[in-house]
Amino acid sequence: MRLFLIAATAVFAVWLPRAPAESSEATPVATVSVPPGQVALALRPGRYGAIQHVRTPLPTKAIALTFDDGPSPLYNNRVLDILDERGIKATFFFVGQYARMHPEQVREVARRGHNVASHSWSHPTRLRYWSHDAQVREVRRSYGALEDALSDAPAADRARLEPMFRFPGLGEGPFMADWLNRRGIIVVSAEAGTGDWRGYSAGTISRTTVSAMERNRGGVLILHETRPQMIQALPGLLDELAARGFTFVQITAGPEGREQALAAEDAVLTLR
Repeated sequence: MRLFLIAATAVFAVWLPRAPAESSEATPVATVSVPPGQVALALRPGRYGAIQHVRTPLPTKAIALTFDDGPSPLYNNRVLDILDERGIKATFFFVGQYARMHPEQVREVARRGHNVASHSWSHPTRLRYWSHDAQVREVRRSYGALEDALSDAPAADRARLEPMFRFPGLGEGPFMADWLNRRGIIVVSAEAGTGDWRGYSAGTISRTTVSAMERNRGGVLILHETRPQMIQALPGLLDELAARGFTFVQITAGPEGREQALAAEDAVLTLR
């Protein structure tokens, strides 16, 4: 497979274990060699996810798996094993205080080829109501925990730390969203969630998610690695989605997006 760079608004690495994704939406302007089965589409920083913003520009019937609220020493390795068994790469939005407690899980996620991003330091769902200074401290502290966890990792694994942020509870506020974008940080919402945080059974999670993905024709999907019912549902859910013709993609800012965030004035991301 090849890496396609297009002028648009985010970056995605796409795993196509079955059929190639539709390619009529963009014309490649550069190609490089990447591991078999991987395609990357380069886009600019911004705010994505049809729940709150523009639809994430993924190919039709492509799903970007994103896992929130970890790292969890109870469930993280099981999630990684399930993904490995299917050759799927995801993005993990980690809570800083848990990353500080379990840095080995952060390193393991990156080692297995998944991307790491920030979900705040303490998961405050009302972050937008905090003072501006307090919001900034919350975000910087979260990135600090992730950078500390990966500081001694190989360079390729350190590069898995993405300039991306997901607001806890999707409780986005204009001040912090603008503050992040000015520093090259992509704000990631979603096209749909699994509802696993509601305490649904594994069967309900699967039915809800398949319905949402069919309705949205794919998109960024929020899952929570801290919910045992989701872990129970995950293998069958992924297999059912693949059987329905969905492919799985990994969102990323790409090398250029990461360099832009590193070079930003008053940068949040500093780990090279």
